[in-house]
Amino acid sequence: MNKKTITMALIAVAGVLVIGALVYLNYPDKSGISGDNAQFGQQIAEKAINFINNNILRGNGTASLVDVGEENGFYKIKFSLQGNEMESYITKDGKFLFPEVINLEETSPVAVETDTTLGSFSVNNGEICKEGDKPVVYFFGSKTCPYCNWEYPIFKTIMEKFKKEVFFRDNMDLQADEDIFNKYSTGGIPTIVLGCKYYRVGSGETGGEEAEIKNITALTCKITGSNPSDICDEVKDLISQIQ
Repeated sequence: MNKKTITMALIAVAGVLVIGALVYLNYPDKSGISGDNAQFGQQIAEKAINFINNNILRGNGTASLVDVGEENGFYKIKFSLQGNEMESYITKDGKFLFPEVINLEETSPVAVETDTTLGSFSVNNGEICKEGDKPVVYFFGSKTCPYCNWEYPIFKTIMEKFKKEVFFRDNMDLQADEDIFNKYSTGGIPTIVLGCKYYRVGSGETGGEEAEIKNITALTCKITGSNPSDICDEVKDLISQIQ
């Protein structure tokens, strides 16, 4: 498991999809802990590591505490996970864990909002990206991410139907195509990119499996020129709704 995947998994499995990645640890107030600040910080850090191992990783690796200190009014913990050194922050009362902190002074400006279409996919007005004469589709995810585990088998089954029409870049638990990931994703997973024309961060679970199958099928037909016809004819009404 690489560092980028670990970071994304910590956020995704903790149920965090937007800024403000908080995990409630339900740790007692400081008044209930004996000892000085250093001892209290050590106890909080150990509590956080136990939470990460038992509730986030759940057997997919083991985190071990490296160091704990104070920074900007938080406890900052460093821990090792499969050869990667990670950092997280905890509020000083020991109640909230931030798997990732965003520095607002260093963050790049948010991209201009794009139009959306079927299945909450964003629309890129550029050209369809191709490998040879085939549109390229990308899936980015991790097996430690429950939303990815819902989306991946659906997406893979659909792409099997288009194997002669598209070039499928399957990046489930792989560190590849980072230029595409960085361009079309906010850093979350799953991320789906269809021909660099339609893209989405997140699963389609809220809409249900049937709707997700139809939406992705129609969007894929849109970038293949409605081929194969036997598959695309079944969703031609949806295709006509796509920008």
